Amino acid sequence: MNASQQHMLDAFRAAQHGESAPVLPGTGDVQAIREIRRWLRFQAVVTAPGDRPLARWRRAVRRALTRRPGRPVHPRQAARRAPAEPLPYPPLGPSSASFSTPTMPGRTRLGDPCG
Repeated sequence: MNASQQHMLDAFRAAQHGESAPVLPGTGDVQAIREIRRWLRFQAVVTAPGDRPLARWRRAVRRALTRRPGRPVHPRQAARRAPAEPLPYPPLGPSSASFSTPTMPGRTRLGDPCG
Protein backbone atom coordinates (compact mmCIF):
# COMPACT_ATOMS: atom_id res chain seq x y z
CA MET A 1 0.00 0.00 0.00
CA ASN A 2 1.44 3.35 -0.94
CA ALA A 3 1.02 6.67 0.87
CA SER A 4 -1.95 7.80 -1.25
CA GLN A 5 -3.88 4.61 -0.61
CA GLN A 6 -3.14 4.79 3.12
CA HIS A 7 -4.36 8.40 3.18
CA MET A 8 -7.60 7.46 1.43
CA LEU A 9 -8.19 4.66 3.93
CA ASP A 10 -7.47 6.97 6.88
CA ALA A 11 -9.78 9.65 5.44
CA PHE A 12 -12.56 7.08 5.00
CA ARG A 13 -12.19 5.87 8.59
CA ALA A 14 -12.12 9.45 9.88
CA ALA A 15 -15.31 10.25 7.94
CA GLN A 16 -17.03 7.20 9.46
CA HIS A 17 -16.09 8.34 12.97
CA GLY A 18 -17.01 11.97 12.32
CA GLU A 19 -13.41 13.19 12.73
CA SER A 20 -11.43 15.56 10.54
CA ALA A 21 -9.48 14.08 7.65
CA PRO A 22 -5.70 13.61 8.09
CA VAL A 23 -3.28 15.91 6.29
CA LEU A 24 -2.23 14.97 2.79
CA PRO A 25 1.03 13.03 2.47
CA GLY A 26 3.99 15.23 1.64
CA THR A 27 2.44 18.39 3.11
CA GLY A 28 5.31 19.06 5.53
CA ASP A 29 8.19 17.93 3.30
CA VAL A 30 9.29 21.42 2.23
CA GLN A 31 9.18 22.71 5.79
CA ALA A 32 11.18 19.69 7.02
CA ILE A 33 13.88 20.28 4.39
CA ARG A 34 14.09 23.94 5.38
CA GLU A 35 14.50 23.00 9.04
CA ILE A 36 17.22 20.46 8.23
CA ARG A 37 19.12 23.06 6.18
CA ARG A 38 18.76 25.57 9.00
CA TRP A 39 20.09 23.01 11.52
CA LEU A 40 23.07 22.14 9.30
CA ARG A 41 23.94 25.83 8.88
CA PHE A 42 23.73 26.29 12.65
CA GLN A 43 26.00 23.29 13.22
CA ALA A 44 28.50 24.69 10.71
CA VAL A 45 28.68 27.91 12.72
CA VAL A 46 28.98 26.44 16.22
CA THR A 47 31.30 23.52 15.35
CA ALA A 48 35.03 24.21 15.26
CA PRO A 49 36.43 23.90 11.71
CA GLY A 50 38.75 21.04 12.67
CA ASP A 51 35.93 18.98 14.17
CA ARG A 52 33.64 19.03 11.16
CA PRO A 53 33.23 15.64 9.44
CA LEU A 54 34.53 16.84 6.08
CA ALA A 55 37.65 18.31 7.70
CA ARG A 56 38.28 15.06 9.60
CA TRP A 57 37.89 13.08 6.37
CA ARG A 58 40.30 15.35 4.49
CA ARG A 59 42.81 15.10 7.32
CA ALA A 60 42.66 11.30 7.26
CA VAL A 61 43.08 11.16 3.48
CA ARG A 62 45.97 13.61 3.57
CA ARG A 63 47.64 11.57 6.31
CA ALA A 64 47.24 8.36 4.29
CA LEU A 65 48.62 9.94 1.12
CA THR A 66 51.65 11.54 2.76
CA ARG A 67 52.87 8.43 4.60
CA ARG A 68 56.60 8.09 4.00
CA PRO A 69 58.32 4.71 3.57
CA GLY A 70 60.58 5.20 6.62
CA ARG A 71 57.79 5.98 9.07
CA PRO A 72 56.38 3.22 11.30
CA VAL A 73 53.10 1.72 10.16
CA HIS A 74 50.29 0.64 12.42
CA PRO A 75 49.98 -3.20 12.54
CA ARG A 76 46.46 -3.14 11.09
CA GLN A 77 47.65 -1.07 8.14
CA ALA A 78 50.65 -3.36 7.67
CA ALA A 79 48.32 -6.36 7.49
CA ARG A 80 46.24 -4.63 4.84
CA ARG A 81 49.29 -3.76 2.78
CA ALA A 82 50.94 -7.18 3.00
CA PRO A 83 51.37 -8.68 -0.47
CA ALA A 84 49.51 -11.89 -1.14
CA GLU A 85 51.62 -15.02 -1.05
CA PRO A 86 51.97 -16.79 -4.41
CA LEU A 87 50.11 -20.06 -4.78
CA PRO A 88 52.32 -23.18 -4.49
CA TYR A 89 50.65 -24.57 -7.62
CA PRO A 90 49.28 -23.00 -10.80
CA PRO A 91 45.55 -22.23 -10.74
CA LEU A 92 43.34 -24.89 -12.26
CA GLY A 93 41.51 -24.16 -15.47
CA PRO A 94 37.81 -24.77 -15.97
CA SER A 95 36.90 -28.45 -15.90
CA SER A 96 34.26 -30.09 -18.01
CA ALA A 97 32.04 -30.46 -14.92
CA SER A 98 31.95 -26.71 -14.20
CA PHE A 99 29.43 -25.87 -16.90
CA SER A 100 26.72 -27.54 -18.87
CA THR A 101 25.85 -27.42 -22.53
CA PRO A 102 22.34 -27.56 -24.03
CA THR A 103 22.85 -31.27 -24.81
CA MET A 104 23.83 -32.15 -21.22
CA PRO A 105 20.92 -33.13 -18.99
CA GLY A 106 20.62 -31.93 -15.42
CA ARG A 107 21.55 -28.79 -13.58
CA THR A 108 24.78 -26.83 -13.69
CA ARG A 109 27.29 -28.52 -11.44
CA LEU A 110 30.03 -26.98 -9.36
CA GLY A 111 33.61 -27.11 -10.55
CA ASP A 112 35.63 -30.20 -9.74
CA PRO A 113 39.06 -29.25 -8.36
CA CYS A 114 40.47 -32.65 -9.33
CA GLY A 115 39.67 -32.16 -13.00
